[in-house]
Amino acid sequence: MLASHMHSTAGDTVQPLFDGMSSETSRVDQEVVELPLLLPRWQAMELEAAANRRGMTTGQMLRRVIGELLAAQPLLAKS
Repeated sequence: MLASHMHSTAGDTVQPLFDGMSSETSRVDQEVVELPLLLPRWQAMELEAAANRRGMTTGQMLRRVIGELLAAQPLLAKS
């Protein structure tokens, strides 16, 4: 499912790392994928502090934010 990693420089188009969702993939799929995330140190520290204030780990807070963002999006039409 993972495509090859594409390196880019500022202004270059970045290709997605994943193929489009197939019709058998659903939002209840429990398969886990690791996504590398590079942030400036100050953002990582602020993110960790914000999560801690909410009684969460950074990962828990990111999963919640992403989940809420995607829940607001319409489901993909099945092909």
